[in-house]
Amino acid sequence: MVLSKRERVLKTLELDGEPDMVPIHYSGFEKTAISYQTFIKKKEFIDHKTFIKNNYSRIRYRWAGDITDLRFLNVDCYAIDPWGSKKIKISVKKGPPEYPELLINTINGTLYKYVKQVDTGLNYLWYVGGYFQNPEILHSYWNKYGKPSELINDKLNYSPQIWDDFVISLKDYLYPMVQLPVNLHESLFEGMTMSRGAYLMRKNPQFIHEVLTEYTKTNIEIIKRLSEAGVDIVFYPDDLGYKKRSILSLENFRTFILPYYKLLYQACKKRGIFIVQHSCGYIDKNLPDMVNAGLNCIQALEPAAEVDLANLKKTLGDRLCFMGGIDSSRVLNFGSPKDVANEVKRCINAAAHGGGYFVGPSHDLLNVPWENLMALRAAIEKFRKYPLNLN
Repeated sequence: MVLSKRERVLKTLELDGEPDMVPIHYSGFEKTAISYQTFIKKKEFIDHKTFIKNNYSRIRYRWAGDITDLRFLNVDCYAIDPWGSKKIKISVKKGPPEYPELLINTINGTLYKYVKQVDTGLNYLWYVGGYFQNPEILHSYWNKYGKPSELINDKLNYSPQIWDDFVISLKDYLYPMVQLPVNLHESLFEGMTMSRGAYLMRKNPQFIHEVLTEYTKTNIEIIKRLSEAGVDIVFYPDDLGYKKRSILSLENFRTFILPYYKLLYQACKKRGIFIVQHSCGYIDKNLPDMVNAGLNCIQALEPAAEVDLANLKKTLGDRLCFMGGIDSSRVLNFGSPKDVANEVKRCINAAAHGGGYFVGPSHDLLNVPWENLMALRAAIEKFRKYPLNLN
């Protein structure tokens, strides 16, 4: 039995037993870091060079374009779509008067600046802080530039023809997921700062609910449009954890975040769409609530944060799919090729038995030595075939 990439991905998300192979997912390369800058100088880059073109306007639709790195990594699924970041008209302006050297996202209040990567000298957009630290500031920006739900790009055409043509153009290489535009938890805390957000949860919870309601409303409207186009997997990035602990207490998570997650998850379920959520950090204590609310798949599973992949598979594997888990911050960057191969085996052994697992790193590829990157590819290809043989 040899499945197409689409069949392999959907069978895994459906928790429908073991497919022919464990599907592969990568978050991808951080393009300004060492790994990608090394890759583009290698023969492998030339060998896998692929650019997916289309017959639609390049102004209105962002087609797949250069997927050379995705071919090199042999991914089965990846967050990529023809509408891209244009789903919502995010407005980035010059920072407020007291921060003239910064940029501000007028939707969520995050402050950024360009800095040079230490190792490559390439510009990277770095988070600095949050400006929406009280209702007056947030409302002044939303009144001036528009609320998130008022900035949905109505000029985009979510037609089945566009989506089907996009899927067909990629069918030999990967099956696409579509990313939702607003991450609730991150937008809240990045736009207000962690401490201010926690303060407002105590002193002005209605304001927190107002903001999260608006973010959720925006995502659900996008989900409706994606459903009309025929999309069957959405990817939703929203970090919940630090190393070794969650950002919020379970009480605050259940009060302020989980009800809105449930609305997102159920909006997808109602339309037959799988939702895959990315969260860095420790999330083990949050996941049972998220699964009960309707989450289909969790991506990242960061071992450096002490996420216990084997225990999550044992306790939630009959209801939740897992994606990632390979230690991208320690083993890939600082281990030996043998360490990398053992890490691949560890994750496959922990989560792939019976299906329901996508093998891949827990996060982006940053400064992975070339020999470790090649060892990662080789080990995944060696050990991903069913029935599993990890010798």
